[in-house]
Amino acid sequence: MFVCSAFVAHAQETKPIKGFVAISLERELFVDYVPAKRNQPTLVLINGLTYSTRQWDSFVEPLIKKGIGILRYDPVGQGQTLLKYAPMTQVVPVKNQVEDLKTLLKALNIPAPYNLGGLSYGGGIAAEFAAADPELINALILMAPFTQPLEQTDKWIKSQIWATRNIFPYNKISDDDLYDHFLHQIVYLTYPQAEPIVLENPFKLEATFRLVQGIRKARPIDNTQLLPAKSVHLMIARQDQYIETKVLDDYWNAVPPSARASRLYVNNSEHKMVEAVPNFTAAWVYEILKGNAKLYEGRDFEGYPFEGEVRSGQDQIKVGRE
Repeated sequence: MFVCSAFVAHAQETKPIKGFVAISLERELFVDYVPAKRNQPTLVLINGLTYSTRQWDSFVEPLIKKGIGILRYDPVGQGQTLLKYAPMTQVVPVKNQVEDLKTLLKALNIPAPYNLGGLSYGGGIAAEFAAADPELINALILMAPFTQPLEQTDKWIKSQIWATRNIFPYNKISDDDLYDHFLHQIVYLTYPQAEPIVLENPFKLEATFRLVQGIRKARPIDNTQLLPAKSVHLMIARQDQYIETKVLDDYWNAVPPSARASRLYVNNSEHKMVEAVPNFTAAWVYEILKGNAKLYEGRDFEGYPFEGEVRSGQDQIKVGRE
C-alpha cells in the first residue's frame, strides 16, 4: 500500500491506485481505482453497510474489461480505512461521509458530473450526495438503497422507549440516547447471524453500529425534489430480505417524473444483488453508463438474470447472463 497526498500534483492521475489517499491532513481513505479507458465513463461505487472494496470484485470485473473506470473506496468505518483508525467509538454522520467522498473525488481529479452507484447504506449516501450537490451528478444508480428508517425496527425501538418511560419515569436519559441504546442491542444481537461478515475482525461490529447510528435519522425520500433531471436509476431486488419492495416503490413515487430515468426489478436476487447476480447487474449498469436511450425515459423494467434479459412492455434488452 502507499499514500497518495491530495495536496501534491497528481502525477498518477491516469494510473491505477490501490492504497490510502489523503483527503485532509488528518484523514486518509483506502482506495481501489482503475482509471477509465479513452472516452469511457467512470463509475464511483459506495459500499453497502457491511461491505469493503472486496465485495464488489465480481461486479466490477466485466465493467473493467469494457474499459469503464471504477473507483471503489472504504469510507470511514469500513474495510481497510476502519482497520487503520479502529476502534470506532463515535457516530459516523452521513453528512461527513458525503463530504469525504466529495473531497476524495477532487483529490483524484475525477471530473464531474459523476456516476454514483451505491448499494443499501451506500445508496443512501449516494442519494444524500446527489440532493446536496445535484449539479455534480450525471447518473445516480441506487441498488436496494436506504431511503428511510426501517419501519419495523423503528417501531420496536420506540415501543421500548415508551415502556422505559413508563417503568422508569425518573430516568433522565434522553429519547435520542435511549433510541441509540436499543439500536445498539439490535445490531449486536441480530447482525452476527444475519451478516456473519461483521465478525471478520474485532472492530467491525461496533463500527457497523456507528454507521447505522449515523444514518438512522436520514430520509433520502424527503429530498427527492432536489435530484437532477433524468438521473435516478433505481434497482430493486425481488427477493430482498431487508427492504420491502413497497418501501422502494414509495421512494420512486416520491422522485419527480423529471428526475426518473429507470426502475429495474431484479428477479431471483436477494438484497446484495452485486454478489447474487453480479454479471447481470454489471451488464445493466453498463447499459446505463453507455447511455441506452430506453433507460432514460422513466420506464419500468423486469430483469431476468438467468435468461440474460430485461423486459419493458414489448421491448426486450439482451444483457449479461448469470
